[in-house]
Amino acid sequence: MGYIYVSNSVRTIDTFDCRFKCNQIGKMRASVILFTILIGSTGILSAFAQESSVSVNITGGSDAGQSCVSAKNCYEPNIASIPAKTTVMWTNMDSTPHTVTSGKPSGNEAGTTFDSGMMAPGSTYSFMFMSPGTYDYFCSIHPWMTGEVIVGATSPSSNSATTPEFGSAAIFVFIISFFVTVLVVKNNSIFRF
Repeated sequence: MGYIYVSNSVRTIDTFDCRFKCNQIGKMRASVILFTILIGSTGILSAFAQESSVSVNITGGSDAGQSCVSAKNCYEPNIASIPAKTTVMWTNMDSTPHTVTSGKPSGNEAGTTFDSGMMAPGSTYSFMFMSPGTYDYFCSIHPWMTGEVIVGATSPSSNSATTPEFGSAAIFVFIISFFVTVLVVKNNSIFRF
């Protein structure tokens, strides 16, 4: 019940005279539903967020000879094991141009899945791996430079129950939902139309 002061007299009005015929219990139900919707929206936001990323460096001196082949460090790491929906970013740390071309140097399907084109020294190329599988790649300029990306169906920690990571969106949504819930509970006029 709320009060309106008119000419020193007090008149009682129904504070929750709204379309929903809200009362204290209805108000609490509405706040719980609103809080649940706001928290649930973090799942929607996370569906559009990038899962994770992995960096691979094209090592310096890879163009000079095939010594990086025996050391397996033309691309470092040479084999990247990642979950699906992960972006791999290659950085050319060498002093000469290179490529990141899907397939094998002797294959007919080279570059059909991804191809960076000519990467100048210091430049980067990124590709998001959506589907599980094994992806071979090489440098089309220096075909002895080879690497591999192994994409698993789930993240490596999927054997245990984990809470999804929503990044900064979780903090943002939690803060908004907290304040909206407090407003719904404390402010009677929030349901007035």
